[in-house]
Amino acid sequence: MGERRKARRYDLYLPLQVCTSHQRPAEFYTAQLRDISRSGVYFHSGVAVEPGTGMELTFALPTEKSSGSSVLVRASAKALRVSALKGEATAVYGVAATIDRIDFVRPVAANAAA
Repeated sequence: MGERRKARRYDLYLPLQVCTSHQRPAEFYTAQLRDISRSGVYFHSGVAVEPGTGMELTFALPTEKSSGSSVLVRASAKALRVSALKGEATAVYGVAATIDRIDFVRPVAANAAA
């Protein structure tokens, strides 16, 4: 079977904060980002989520050497597929999700002189 994805995937191995938006109060946990494209994301999680679950994802892109500032990425996503990964000491799930919206936030330098 050939590649069915419409957008190119980029391998990224970064910590990812996940907030499930379907519960109140919201639940936050940390996961491991594995790859991302403009329309989707795949990550490893110690928490099983149900397909169709809405979530907010947040991670920081590595610091740029020239400017010393990082970029915070926030995305609204929905889980498509969740599968248990075999061979792990503790339960780990692979989560594939579609990205509905993505925002890039650069930190603003505070003025030291007040």
